[in-house]
Amino acid sequence: MQRVLLASYTAIRIAGEDRATFLQGQLTQDVTVVSGARSALTGWTNAKGRLLIVAQLIDWQDAFWLPLPSDVASQVVARLRLFVLRSRVRIDLADVEVAGLMADLPDESSLPACGQDAGDVASGARVCAARLIGDPNRMILLGDQQALADEFDVTGACSRLESAWHLRNIRAGTPVIRSATLEAFVPQMVNLDLLDAISFAKGCYVGQEIVARTQNLGRIKRRMFRLQCDGAPDTGPGAALFSPDGKAGQIVDAAESDDGTEMSAVIRLSEIGKRLYADDASRHELRLLDLPYPIPELKPA
Repeated sequence: MQRVLLASYTAIRIAGEDRATFLQGQLTQDVTVVSGARSALTGWTNAKGRLLIVAQLIDWQDAFWLPLPSDVASQVVARLRLFVLRSRVRIDLADVEVAGLMADLPDESSLPACGQDAGDVASGARVCAARLIGDPNRMILLGDQQALADEFDVTGACSRLESAWHLRNIRAGTPVIRSATLEAFVPQMVNLDLLDAISFAKGCYVGQEIVARTQNLGRIKRRMFRLQCDGAPDTGPGAALFSPDGKAGQIVDAAESDDGTEMSAVIRLSEIGKRLYADDASRHELRLLDLPYPIPELKPA
């Protein structure tokens, strides 16, 4: 069992008696599927359908929680507050730590008592633990520093373990939106439809018209893929990737692995099958790796 304080994450807390109705009009996910025992992956877009966040929505202590990269959290709070108007809702940066547990086996006994399915939640007065969508062998934890230390032996940050957490996000095909990719992608580009993070049956929400049109008219021309590069080129979220024809895509996330650098990146479907590079000088060639789910627009070989 590996334990890691996710120092680069901050949780947003949405409280108040109108919180569910408010978020139902904002998020891509159907908020009614979320309960104290079940979390769900969701996105929030601007009016043009471009993503501001991707996060696991958790219901705990009479509030909803969204663990987000710290570099976007304050901006997201400020922008969400613009939509509150007369709703009885309070939106704040939460005074809790965000941590993670990483297990190698799905039945590892040291995980908290919880359902075995992705999204299942176990919570108490001091700590909440949710199995990650896409990777139920990991759990995200919310709680104060002392509670995390007492109950899960999470005692401090570790850059190596946090990098391992990000690597597992990439391997699970779960996107993260950071400041460098804010408003860069519509949800389908980062595969949120394939991760059941979009409800096409709920009512209207911000950006819904663009998201629905993209789905219904079959205009998905870019998808998120997983790639690997030998060495460690100077690339990170937001950086461009290239094919012989020019810019081919944009990095969503990147992390070091035993074989170099792994990354998730949004690539034009028309570029798949060509040589791809992490630099415009074609020095660092990329290899396409498998995701745990199929990309429907790609025909089987």
